[in-house]
Amino acid sequence: MTASNGRTIGKVVALVIPVGVFLSLAACTVDDGPTGLLIQQDQWLEEGTGAATCSVPATATSERRLEGVLDVALPWTTHYLFYPLVVNQLDSFSGLEGTSSAGSVEEKNNIRMGSFHVKLDVTFIAGTSFTWDSGCSGEFDVPADTWLLAPGSVISEIVEIIRPCNTAPLFRYLQGQYVPGLAYPEVKVATSIRAKGRLGSSEIESPPFDFPVQVCYGCLQAGYSDSTAAQFSFPAVPKCSDLTTNPYVGDPCNPAQDQLVLCCATRWDDQGNALAVECPAVPAGTAH
Repeated sequence: MTASNGRTIGKVVALVIPVGVFLSLAACTVDDGPTGLLIQQDQWLEEGTGAATCSVPATATSERRLEGVLDVALPWTTHYLFYPLVVNQLDSFSGLEGTSSAGSVEEKNNIRMGSFHVKLDVTFIAGTSFTWDSGCSGEFDVPADTWLLAPGSVISEIVEIIRPCNTAPLFRYLQGQYVPGLAYPEVKVATSIRAKGRLGSSEIESPPFDFPVQVCYGCLQAGYSDSTAAQFSFPAVPKCSDLTTNPYVGDPCNPAQDQLVLCCATRWDDQGNALAVECPAVPAGTAH
């Protein structure tokens, strides 16, 4: 799910204009073309790049994720988190405030971030339609955490692009398709994300960043290659007291996405069925 190629959008040539006049062709909106604001990539959280702390790298990671995986069979309400690297591609352009030559200098090409606009489209087999639950549409805005984006600078964010209320109908559908012993059911959710903000008195938004998410039932809790975990493919759940190690801890910000995760039971009934599950598993056994 990685690739070295990303969407490249050329920078707009700057104009030579008098100081104090605000004009930037790069800020003009062209249908899905350059605007000066760009989502460059989805950051990669791996060893050394936030893998243990849910810290999204502030500069571009050498690897980028081009699609995601969300397992809705985890024992809590799940969502999907997107880690965009957002770039202000505009060159610096400062003008003088007021009439005094000694007036303070204000950077005119600062972008004041506002939100991320997300649009979801579920891909089913031909002739099958999908309807979101009432009060939870497939198109919404998510507030941005970072307020100011200076010219030439980049920021990283954490954006919830599939919300728990979006996950709920997907869970119901996939759970109904699940048959033990057969392939884990899945659907593809096409997500389109735009960064939105303000440049001076005008609104500005990035071209859409397309990011497909494979939503499945159980797929990230199966296929373990480690011999200590191989026997616990979904729907099997080991007791935490029987585990001494866990090589599958999932994504550090959201264990339900992108990476294999091993869960364990902290309580169980007389038949050994899990009553309370911890994900990722925290081993409580003692090595012999």
